[in-house]
Amino acid sequence: MNRKKMVAVAIVLLLILCIGGMMAYFTDTDTKTNVFTLGDNVEISITETWTAANGSGIHPGAVVTKAPKIKNDSTTTPAFVFAEIIVPCYATTGTTANAPLFTFTANSEWTLINTPSVDASNKTIKYVYAYGTSTAMTSLAANTTTSSAVFNSVTLVSTLTAAQKATANSTTNIVVNAYGIQTDGLGTATTPSAIFDLF
Repeated sequence: MNRKKMVAVAIVLLLILCIGGMMAYFTDTDTKTNVFTLGDNVEISITETWTAANGSGIHPGAVVTKAPKIKNDSTTTPAFVFAEIIVPCYATTGTTANAPLFTFTANSEWTLINTPSVDASNKTIKYVYAYGTSTAMTSLAANTTTSSAVFNSVTLVSTLTAAQKATANSTTNIVVNAYGIQTDGLGTATTPSAIFDLF
């Protein structure tokens, strides 16, 4: 190989080494670690003033004070809350339970979101109320109680014959179930009915 070719090859090799070295100076790496902390669980409870004497020995037409409120016991997590009210039924005629034994009027902050229907086998009727309107829930802040009770009292039907009374369950309990769910991350569930369906 002549001298000119050797010099040319040497220059080419030198250029390759220089470019490779320069490329090393233009590379870099970086890492970022983002810390996530999970919110606390939604915890709720029902509060009301109630004693066994409140509902003992009542007669048709009796109005009994019963005012269930829902409290968000979470430390930091706001929640949407619902109240499910299960009321005993009786038969107005015949023997098939078809009407609520007790009635109540929900307060304005609560909205009925289901079509109440009688469960004839259990002799009950179920109502589901959302804390908010029919289109938007009201967020309940952490460590906060609903501004109003679901209702303030229940009223036993004004007329109840012995035969009608016999068609109701012997235990005429009014059951209040409370449900709570975090306010964010609910996807496409935006209406109270859709949110309640997540349960």
